[in-house]
Amino acid sequence: MNMAILSMWMKSPRADALMGMAEACARGKGPGGADEELLDQTRALIRESREYYAGDDFPPAISRMRVAQDLTALYIVRLSGE
Repeated sequence: MNMAILSMWMKSPRADALMGMAEACARGKGPGGADEELLDQTRALIRESREYYAGDDFPPAISRMRVAQDLTALYIVRLSGE
């Protein structure tokens, strides 16, 4: 997700491809029995982000990507027990 977010900020022509790769990473079974609801939310946020980005509406696009990234990071922290 970091690379997708950075490419969005740089207005890279590869941003949509990287966003698609981030979305694909959230498909299927998660590692260690990851919460499927979290993966569903993450996919939905990235999908919305791609739609906004394609419509050249940057603020909602980047905010949805950041929320997806934050949800994932918080889940990892919760799994680590810290």
